Amino acid sequence: MNLSIDVVIPSFRLDEKYILPMLRLRKPANVNIKFYLVADNPSLIPSPAIQSLVDHKNVFLSVNPENLGSGLTRNNGMNAGNSDWILFLDDDVMVPDDLLETYAQAAEQHPDEIGFIGLVNLPKPTTAFTKALTVSGSLDIFSIAGKKASFAWGATANMMIKRSAAGNIQFTGKIPKTGGGEEVDFFLKIRERNQYRNYKTLPQAAVQHPWWNNEQPNYRKPFFYGIGNSWLGDLNPQYAYYDFPNTPETLLLSLLAIVITGLLKPMWVGPLLVFMAGVILIEIIASLIQTIKRSGTGNVQILMYVITLRIVYETGVLWGKLSRLRFGKIGERFHDNGTINKVYFYRSNTYKIVKWVLYPLLVIYILRYFV
Repeated sequence: MNLSIDVVIPSFRLDEKYILPMLRLRKPANVNIKFYLVADNPSLIPSPAIQSLVDHKNVFLSVNPENLGSGLTRNNGMNAGNSDWILFLDDDVMVPDDLLETYAQAAEQHPDEIGFIGLVNLPKPTTAFTKALTVSGSLDIFSIAGKKASFAWGATANMMIKRSAAGNIQFTGKIPKTGGGEEVDFFLKIRERNQYRNYKTLPQAAVQHPWWNNEQPNYRKPFFYGIGNSWLGDLNPQYAYYDFPNTPETLLLSLLAIVITGLLKPMWVGPLLVFMAGVILIEIIASLIQTIKRSGTGNVQILMYVITLRIVYETGVLWGKLSRLRFGKIGERFHDNGTINKVYFYRSNTYKIVKWVLYPLLVIYILRYFV
C-alpha cells in the first residue's frame, strides 16, 4: 500500500485514558501515519506520558493560543499535515488497536471514495435520560454506519476523508465555538464539491463513546447544538425548506399575538391562552405516540425527557435565529440528509401528523366554547 493518513485529534482535556491508546494505535505496514494532537486549552499542561510520545516526526502536539472551539481546532490539525487521507477522532472515544488498519484497507480497496464514516458505539443506556436521548433520535448519526451503505455526513468522532476531495474546504468559524452544525456544514460542502457523492459507511471501523455527564440530565449541550444548527440554512440554503411552526415558535408567535390583541382586541386574550395550553398538551400527546412507536415504551419519565430535549433543542435553534435578527427564518428547517427539496415546504412524520390532526380540533374547540 502506498497510503498516508493524518490522524487529527482536537482536545480540550488531553485525557490519558483516551489519548494514549490513540497515539499508540497499531500502524499498518507501508502506510505513513502521522498524529496531530491539537490542544484547545492554552492553560493545559500535557502529562509526561503524552509528552513522551510527541516526537514532532510522527506525533505532533500543538496548543492553540486561545480557546477556538473544535471546528477551528480541527482546521489547525488538518492544515499542519499533508497526507492523502485525514482521520478525525474525538478526544473521548476508545479506539480498537486495528482501527488504522481498517481505514487503510478501506482506502486501498475503495480509492475513489471521498471518505468513510466509522461507527460510534454508545454503552447501553441505564438511566431514563440516556434512554430518552436514544429514543429522541438525536444520536442517530453515531450509528449511521450500521444502518446505511452511505450517507451525506458523519460524526467527527470517527470519520476519514480524502484530502483531495476536501480541497480547501475548512470548518466554518461562523458557528459559535460551543459547537453544533459545523461538521454538518463541513461534510456537506465537501460532498457538494464532489458532485453530491455520499460518504461510504464503514461499520468495521468502530469506536466506543462514553455517555456524557455520567448519564445524568444535561440540557446545555442540546441548547447550544440548536444555536449552532440554526446557522445551517444560512450556510447551505439549498438544503433549507419551510415547515409549520414547531412548539417554541408557536408559543412565541402566540405571545406576540397576545400582546397585540391585549391592546386591540382584549376579548381574544383568553382564547389565545387556551390555545397556548392546547399547544403544550398536543406536544405531549404527539411525543408520547412517537416515543411509543420508536421504543415500545410509554414510560412517563422517558417521555418527559424526550419532550424536554426536543423543546430545549428547538428553543436553541430559535434563539440562534432571533439573536441574529433572522426573523424570516422562523419555520425554516434543514435537510441534513443532503436532500435538495424542490417543494421547500413541509415534511411529514408520525409526530407531525398527530399534531396537525389535533391542531384543527383545538381551534374548533376554542371557537365553539371560548369565542
